[in-house]
Amino acid sequence: MKRRIVSILLTGAMVSALLAGCGSSSEDSSDTASDASSQEDTASEESTGLDCEGALEGVTLTLGTSGTYAPFSYYADDGMTLQGYDIAMLEELQTILGFEIADDEIQAMDYGALTTSITQGQIDIAAAALCATDERKENMNFTDTYYDAGIVVVVGEDNTEIASVEDLESGDYTVAVQTGTISYEYAAANLPESCLQTFDSQALAYSAVEDGQADATIYDAPGTAYSISTGEINLKIVGDEFYTGQAPYAIALSFAICEEYPDIVDWFNEAIQYLSENGTLDELSTQWCEA
Repeated sequence: MKRRIVSILLTGAMVSALLAGCGSSSEDSSDTASDASSQEDTASEESTGLDCEGALEGVTLTLGTSGTYAPFSYYADDGMTLQGYDIAMLEELQTILGFEIADDEIQAMDYGALTTSITQGQIDIAAAALCATDERKENMNFTDTYYDAGIVVVVGEDNTEIASVEDLESGDYTVAVQTGTISYEYAAANLPESCLQTFDSQALAYSAVEDGQADATIYDAPGTAYSISTGEINLKIVGDEFYTGQAPYAIALSFAICEEYPDIVDWFNEAIQYLSENGTLDELSTQWCEA
């Protein structure tokens, strides 16, 4: 992942100063002063004016994500570069807040390990389309919501028996779910335990349905829609989106980092609100979630 964009204004100012030193005319000096003023105006225009701007300048944070949930956090075709909505948003937040990522990389892991790592303070923050549930709030802090998603039922293309989540409540169908996700939490609370098959990744859950090992899977709507539209999976969505308003995506912060920087949640919230109000989050949604 790229670190914050480093301004080259200082370099430009140094070059101008050197050129001015080579001449003695007042006109050259005037031009130099004009250039410096122009650069200052540009820097001012780039400033957000937020109280949180640069609040984490010089601070290095350890960050975790999933790397398996397109379009929010997943690997590019090279298999090494993380990309997606969350990754792009983090770059925007870095630009505003000034923090760096430890070793210039993000730790990618499955959701079970991700929530455990943030709970134990092994990582400082997590951005992985992570839902801010009441249960998770007992073990970590969350920013305000930056994206809200519901859950959908996904079945094989030839399946005509399952039409909605209500059909799964009977316990007559095997349902594949990824552990550590909001979908798993929903399934554990609302579906018979005997019908659940658990997997470490949603890719494996999708494969179980495609291979006939499971009758259905439930998962976040945007990720599923993206996987179907791009041909990554040969499945279909049935029924209406459900559990809406219960799956708000937010950035998680460990209690340890919040203790070290008591205002860090407020800083992130202010930056997220700014990105929402200036249209950046809408642009990211269009770019990554409307494939």
